[in-house]
Amino acid sequence: MRHENLTKQTNYDPIAGRIGSDGPESGPGWDRNLFVPFLPQRLYTTSVVCHSGLKTILQHRLSRRDPVSARLFRLTPGSQTQTGASLLDLVLCRKKAAKKGAFETLLNATLNHARQMKLIPKRPIGAVDSTGMESRHASRYYVHRVGYKRFLRYSWPKITAVCEVNTHLFAGWIVTRGPSNDSPQFIPVMKQAAEGIHFTAALADAAYDGEHNHRFCREDQQIEQTRIPLNRRRGRKWPKEPYRRQMKTQFDKELYKQRSQIESVFSRHKRLMGSALRGRTETSQKRECLYRVLTHNLMILRCA
Repeated sequence: MRHENLTKQTNYDPIAGRIGSDGPESGPGWDRNLFVPFLPQRLYTTSVVCHSGLKTILQHRLSRRDPVSARLFRLTPGSQTQTGASLLDLVLCRKKAAKKGAFETLLNATLNHARQMKLIPKRPIGAVDSTGMESRHASRYYVHRVGYKRFLRYSWPKITAVCEVNTHLFAGWIVTRGPSNDSPQFIPVMKQAAEGIHFTAALADAAYDGEHNHRFCREDQQIEQTRIPLNRRRGRKWPKEPYRRQMKTQFDKELYKQRSQIESVFSRHKRLMGSALRGRTETSQKRECLYRVLTHNLMILRCA
């Protein structure tokens, strides 16, 4: 701000001085350093376009009583652009993003530690299932009973997991959005789980019924047995595919009873850590779910 003495000196001048050709100059009661621009450390101004011309400060914007608006003017130089950084230094120097595959590395490390402790049996069995997490602290049952429409959940974080039925350790964990079909997440989660544990049997409910899921486990991952009940909604009484036909003729019910272990794992996980996520964005909720599975495995290893 520059002040120009256009009329007789009055007591309204907070500082006495004069304006030279290059800006404010020293005078009685005048400190030239008062007009030196001050910027906080590591904080930069953004680009500003200054327009030429004079702009009078209105009377109702002055803080004194009985102001003399004709004495004060805001002088602006010619049109120019003030260049400078528009971002904070913290944004410019942000930390590098985590490397791809870091979660799988940490998950496999917990499984290797469990193998060294001889917790994983020689013939491990994997169970596959999915569950939903709450994006708010109010449960779906409460929202349904109260009837608040603004709390209705049209989508929620969905977890597809593979657990070892004897130790209740998670070997695979994929986060998606629900409601959605369960079958497309079967192959990715089994591929992730196979990096840490080589299962001899894979168990899943009828939502994962599909010949391609059987073929992936039997032929690609070399899993000896797969037990996935037939989905009755598909219509045919006797399926044409060989693996699905085997589920009709040679279904081992005693082995399939072990699939309920993953339901117990989900129940214990939500009892101990809660079913509501603290994150609000989809990215933060996914990150929180990944932290949960690592914490779950570490808790089992600590108790063992």
